[in-house]
Parts: sequence; structure tokens; C-alpha cells
Amino acid sequence: MRTADAVIVGSRCAGSTLALALARRGWEVILVDRESLPSETVSTHLIFPNTLARFKALGVLDTLLASHELPMLKFRIVGFGHEIAGPFTPLSGFDRCAAPRRSALDKAILDTALAAGACGCFKERVVDLIGSGTAADPVTGVVLESGERIGAKWVFGADGRASTVAGRLGIAKTRVLQGDVGFLFAYWRGIPNDGYASSHIRTEEIVNRWACEDGVCLLIAWGDEQFTRGSKEERRRRYIERLHRFPELIAPGELADAEMIGEVVVAPPSLMRGYFRSPSGCGWALVGDASHFKHPGTAQGIADAVEQALYVAEAVCGPDAGLDGYERWRDERSSEHYSWSFTWGCFPPPESESLFRGWASDADAAQDLRDSFSRRLEPSAALSQERISRWLAS
Repeated sequence: MRTADAVIVGSRCAGSTLALALARRGWEVILVDRESLPSETVSTHLIFPNTLARFKALGVLDTLLASHELPMLKFRIVGFGHEIAGPFTPLSGFDRCAAPRRSALDKAILDTALAAGACGCFKERVVDLIGSGTAADPVTGVVLESGERIGAKWVFGADGRASTVAGRLGIAKTRVLQGDVGFLFAYWRGIPNDGYASSHIRTEEIVNRWACEDGVCLLIAWGDEQFTRGSKEERRRRYIERLHRFPELIAPGELADAEMIGEVVVAPPSLMRGYFRSPSGCGWALVGDASHFKHPGTAQGIADAVEQALYVAEAVCGPDAGLDGYERWRDERSSEHYSWSFTWGCFPPPESESLFRGWASDADAAQDLRDSFSRRLEPSAALSQERISRWLAS
């Protein structure tokens, strides 16, 4: 039986970041993934200055930039016609965001982890755990679909919403919230980079536009359950129609001259179910979406995955190695942002126009709003009771 210090199930943002951090601390790490990267996955793609700074420190950004042209973007929200646009307050020298496709980003993290000494085991599915995760029977490894058993001091589940690790341990989802909007998205060539990651918001319609890497643009159209249903042809038709309804964001000529790459990807509202899971126990821990999932309306998934991975690596390698404080740290960090994500994951009521008008007319408030996305400030700073009262009164 092969053995390692850690087996990490899942090799995207959370798993590969954890593997990189542990390998650099001298751990023998095996990454197991049922896929063979690079590949795409449902994502809003955005990386804000806080996470760009992390990737720079880890060497991931250098790996990414060595193979790709990655534009840095200012941030723009246009709500009910009111524009809030500009850079972020700098964090470690970064005042803009980026949005590489996951095939590029995940591969860059994985390649950096493998270069640091982590081992990859791809196109292999974990079907069971060795041990039940209790104090009397801690998790001590994994069983692959091939029948191979890999022993480890720690098993980390970084395998997403439908986590096999969480499922085998019987870890239930708690504090569940449900958003009422889903989205359709596709990649395009031929749409110019306008320098912004833009969100245009109306009462029952939202569209996003931002440059990814290597001249590719991502266009996202948000809608209700009906919007995301139907055949492939019906979804494509609705998607294109929705984009045409925002000529101030995507000029009709731009769309006509551009080429869609691949098919329209669907993320229905039923996928937008947020939750927390108990994140650690005897011999095991969960990171990324396996541990906690917010609505993607605030694009915090990549940041959460990276921060959780780095916390776990530091905790298990520290002088008081263990994860007793992990759940408390995670929950405190997410306390405001969890409900905030579902506020953005719903279509805004008409009275929200006063809030967008307020942010657009107050430079400090607008900066606070942008900086809430980069986690420099809590959402309550961007939308304080004093501001709400003043804006509604006016």
C-alpha cells in the first residue's frame, strides 16, 4: 500500500493550493482527481486583489503569466443605470481583479504544486475512506475505484459540492440558503477587452462581461429557473437574446462580429444552494466548496478555497498541529459574506435603485463597495445603516 503524509481528493483551486502549501513544508502529498486537468468548470472566474496577492506570493501568478496573457481589470457595477466603477484599494500592490478561465488557473496552481514536490494521481476516483473518522477509528487513507488503497496521516476533501469525502463521512449540510437566480455563460473571441469586469443589473435581468486570458471574453446572463431550462437550442436562444438586451454593455456589432467558443454552460438556480459542513475531524478535513458554498453572485469561491487551504496547511504544520480552531475561523470569516452573497444572488427589488444611486454618488461608499469584494472590508461597511437611512431619505 502506498503511503503519504496527506492525500488530497480534488485538484482544483482548494486542493492544489493545499498541496502546494504542504509540499513546500516538506510533506509528501498525493493529489487524487477523477479528471485530468486542464478542464473547465462552472465558475464566475473572478480573482480579486486579495487572492492575486496570495497567488503572487505562492508563485502561482508567475506560472500563469508564463503561459498566458492575463489582463488586469477595474471593477464596474451598473445598477438601474447608476454606475459604480474604479479600481480597488491596493492590497500588496494589486488594485485590480482578473478572470482567467479555470482551465488556465487550475492548471497553473496544479503545475506549481507538482513542481514543489506534490504527486498527482489523475483519472482515478476515490470511492471510500479507510476509517470512519471517529476518535476510535480515525481516517487513515482512501480507497480508489481500482481497488488500490493509499494510506495517509491526513485525508483532505477538496472535491466540491458533491464531495465524496463528506458523503462517506456522513457530513450533513447546514444553514442552507437558496438563491433565486441562475446563469448561462459562454466564452467568446473577438469581443475587445474594455478594461473592466462589469455587472449590469436590472430588476429581473443581470449580465456580466469581462476579459479572461489570451483574448477570450466571458459573457454571463442571469435569469430565473425558466431561463435556464429547456433544450440546448432554447437556452442558447435565451442567452443571446438576453445579451442583446444590454447594448450599453455589449454593442450589437461586437456580438455579431464575435465567435462563441463551445456551448452555452448552464448553472440553474437549483445549483445555487449555499451551506456549511462540519469541516474537520479525526484524520480528515474539508476545504473549498466541500466545506462551504456561497452564492456565486459575489464571486468569492476562489478566494475562500485559497484561504481555507492556506489556513489548514499552517494549522496542521504548526507547533500545536491540529484543526480545532478551523470551523470557528471559517465561520467568523464568512459570517457577513454568506448572507451578503445571497443578497446579490437575488434579483433586486425596484427600491434598490436608491442604494445604487447612493453608491454611485458617494466616492467613499463606492470604494467601500468594491473593497468588500476583495475582503478588505466587511459588507456592513459598504452598506451601513447610516448610509441606507440617508440614501432612502433623499
